[in-house]
Amino acid sequence: MIKDRTLLKLPQAIVHVLDGVRRRHLGVQLLEFPLMLLAVIAVAWTFQAVVDRVFELSWTIRALLLSLDGIAAAVLFWFFAIRPFVHRLDRKQAALLIERTVPEFRSSLISSVELAEKSADSPSGSRSLVEKLLEDTTRELRKSDIVGRVIRLKRLKRFSIWTVAGVLLAGVCFMMARPYSPFLARRILLSRVELPKDTVVADVTGAMWVVAGSDLELIAKAVGKIPGTARLRITLADGRMEFVPLTGSRTETGTFKHTVKNIREPFSYRFELNDGVGKNYRVNVRIPPTLRAIDFVQTYPKYTGMAETKLSPAGLRLVAGSKLAISATSSGPLTSAVLEIKGGDGDIPLTVSGDGKSIASGVLTVPTAGWKSISLRLTDESGESSVNNPVYQVTLTKDQPPVVLLTRPKKNEITVVAGATVSFAFKVSDDFGLKRAALAYRVLRHGLGGVDKEAEYGEMPIALEPGVNSFSRTMDWDLSRLVPPVTTGSKILCWIEAEDHNPGKNVAITRGSQRTITIVSEEQKRIDLLEFLGKRAEDIEKLYEQQREMNQTTDDSIR
Repeated sequence: MIKDRTLLKLPQAIVHVLDGVRRRHLGVQLLEFPLMLLAVIAVAWTFQAVVDRVFELSWTIRALLLSLDGIAAAVLFWFFAIRPFVHRLDRKQAALLIERTVPEFRSSLISSVELAEKSADSPSGSRSLVEKLLEDTTRELRKSDIVGRVIRLKRLKRFSIWTVAGVLLAGVCFMMARPYSPFLARRILLSRVELPKDTVVADVTGAMWVVAGSDLELIAKAVGKIPGTARLRITLADGRMEFVPLTGSRTETGTFKHTVKNIREPFSYRFELNDGVGKNYRVNVRIPPTLRAIDFVQTYPKYTGMAETKLSPAGLRLVAGSKLAISATSSGPLTSAVLEIKGGDGDIPLTVSGDGKSIASGVLTVPTAGWKSISLRLTDESGESSVNNPVYQVTLTKDQPPVVLLTRPKKNEITVVAGATVSFAFKVSDDFGLKRAALAYRVLRHGLGGVDKEAEYGEMPIALEPGVNSFSRTMDWDLSRLVPPVTTGSKILCWIEAEDHNPGKNVAITRGSQRTITIVSEEQKRIDLLEFLGKRAEDIEKLYEQQREMNQTTDDSIR
């Protein structure tokens, strides 16, 4: 039998159908990849966003989850893109797929493909049979849309439904999670943005420096959802933490306060209000210079005769016109020291010694008025100034004139006979010392027309001990020793006079209360005595009557 060596080609219609099935089969499988990827990513990212919202995941965990998303995408790419492309259908596989789906061919399609490939070796008699088979198969393929019947989109539609469901789920969660959703999406992509809180902590105090031993009020304000209670975390210098429960202020809505008393070491703090956590702030402690010792030395005016005196800082009693020297010692090196005088003309800088610790002032002249208190402000080498400086109260005094108290004679006016002796009792005192004391007098004698006329003036010195500033004395003044002698009808004005060492004479001499002594005859004196005795008798009678009435009242009460 003669063999025909020519190769029969598949009709173009068969080739077109087979290649159409192949392309559509591959296309459908490749379309499944983006749908599956979109569905998986939507569900996975929704889950990650929910977990991040609840637990506020760290960057490391979010990076791990994103890596798992990448691995899942790679697996899907392999199964739904690479693998279908590598194992795509050839024409035989396409023919088999058609025959499994369209039973009308009864293996004629696969037979046509295989016989066409073997037609070169077929006998001439079989060749005509192959051609007949190809014509019949071509005619059958043209009867309907074979590609649409074989490659259906049912699975692709199912994947689309899953994808739409996943995307809708993600969209609904995105809308419900606003305003957090944009932040959650950025955090999924490993952004370091912080999630917004229901409560935002608006710190009021912040970081600061405080002076050792002082108190500090920490304040924070809640913005957004206002919690009823909160807490303050304090981290001490050694790492220990203390949690202080807080309640909101009754007068300021959303404000939380806490006072840290007697701060001695630095610490950090932050407010935790609801889900809002404030920034961590540090409070540093300054140790300002302090005054260790201070001395006040007063140099009195020379006329007082008093030596310079070291005063107690507890009470500075300064005499106007005296000199005040101040020296002090600080806790550390200083750059300046200023004396602050309340009521004075201004601050007075003091001289700081070379070692920076001892302070020596100039000599200050004490004024007559103005000074109320004295304090010392220190500044160290770091520019830190002392705080809570001790305040020393100042009392300014002037050199007071002497004080004279005359206790006898008690009456301002007395009568005596000529040549009588008058008894005096008195007390004299001064703040710094007495220079002179005397009994001074002025005699008024009868003149023409019966008018009293000033006659002689004199004084009787009173002996003083050196340095005495107070004494009490009694003395008898014999009027018969006056020259010329005083006669009946004359008057003597007398007083005790004292003088201190103050050079200002207008303020240094003090005159005690004045007494008037009238010289009367013996007959007049006798009458005066009788009148005096009569008054005394009347007083005694009144006293007797009062006593009798009291006795009568007492007897009636007893009965």
